[in-house]
Amino acid sequence: MHPEAASPPLNLRRRFALYSLGVIAVIALGLGWLMSHMLTQRMLQREGEVSMDFIQNLLLTDQSASYLANPGNEALKARFLGSMSHLSSMSDPVRANAYQSDGTVVWSTDAALVGRHFPVNDELREALAGRLVVHNGRLDSNKPGKEEHVGLAARTSYYVESYIPILEPGTRKVLGVMELYKVPVQLSAAIRDALLQLWLACALSAIGLFATLYWTVARADRVMRDQQARLAENQTLSTAVELARAVAHNLRNPLASIRVSAEMLQTGDVSPQDLAEHSGDITAAVDRADRWITELVRVSQAPQLQSEVVQPAQLVLACMQEMAPEFNRRGIRWTVQAGDAPAIQAHTAMLRQILISILANAADVMPEGGEIDVRWSSNGKELNLRVIDNGPGIREDVRQALFRPFFSTKSGGLGIGLVLVKRMVEQWGGQVALTPAPLKGTCVELTLPLAPVTQPQKE
Repeated sequence: MHPEAASPPLNLRRRFALYSLGVIAVIALGLGWLMSHMLTQRMLQREGEVSMDFIQNLLLTDQSASYLANPGNEALKARFLGSMSHLSSMSDPVRANAYQSDGTVVWSTDAALVGRHFPVNDELREALAGRLVVHNGRLDSNKPGKEEHVGLAARTSYYVESYIPILEPGTRKVLGVMELYKVPVQLSAAIRDALLQLWLACALSAIGLFATLYWTVARADRVMRDQQARLAENQTLSTAVELARAVAHNLRNPLASIRVSAEMLQTGDVSPQDLAEHSGDITAAVDRADRWITELVRVSQAPQLQSEVVQPAQLVLACMQEMAPEFNRRGIRWTVQAGDAPAIQAHTAMLRQILISILANAADVMPEGGEIDVRWSSNGKELNLRVIDNGPGIREDVRQALFRPFFSTKSGGLGIGLVLVKRMVEQWGGQVALTPAPLKGTCVELTLPLAPVTQPQKE
């Protein structure tokens, strides 16, 4: 498995600006349309209610409303036509129609409509049920919406149509319906001004909301970036401190070897063979310490620990050989799985320090001797590297807490902390686990991604 490519940094301001602007615009448009529709309908409904009161009072004054139920009564007809003459003289209605309860036109400002019956008229049906119906629209001279609209398009395009039920006094029975077509110039201007103010308020509210939220998010983004920068600096410092502590701790082993060899040489009774052996031990210990210090300097100077191809079998064997004098002094037997292991993606110097620290910690828990076994296996995508000791093991509660920051079971801490080990291994795309050994002791398992297989170039 290849390590995951680093995702680009999140540009919180840009993403918030795009998403929030779209969402706020959609909400503002939706609310604006909804409120515009409600405002228009409410104002038209109020206009219809005023017209209904006027017509109802007009017909009740001369008691001519009953004509709609008795069109054959000449006295009622005369009074009704007298009332309608007042309505016809008004300049506001473009057309007015009076319907009987069966939907037949008994009077109209357009004489051609008198006596006609329009079977398809949903608004008239609702008005005959006792409900005031008001709606608006535009007329098309080439394609009238309803039959009673014929001839209106030549006089107006925009209209307001009101179906007013005429109720019998006392019984509230529907006697008929008055239909008024109006071109409400003043009402249309009032609606237009109200809608303009409404849309302006929606736009200003949307802009104000977006500006306020964007300022808040921009300020939070600056704070988070500053905190992230400080956190990165603290992590870098923590890594350097932990690595320096690990190297300092590991230097104790070659220093101890140098001290032992120096004490043997101070006795004076040393054969040439022993002298050569102790001198070789001192030289090897100094070289080992110098190599660790060189690696520490190289790692500390690197801006980031970039992963590279590492041969784990060779690195494990080198670490075991470096720890061999300490193992021999403590009486610890060690074994490494025979054969080679597939290449992995890691950082050579850092992985060396991780393995050295794991081995040193394993040796510390077995002062009277024991066994350390290093084995690995691969599933084709990852390499599972296991360091197993047969020491006393770790309690479950302690094992679960070892990966928490600033937790240590030893005074002053030893080696690279497991928090840093976990962070570095995860940075390479792997995992680290601490589990009990099959029989006795502890198993530290490092799961690391295999290095990509390079295809041979064709000549």
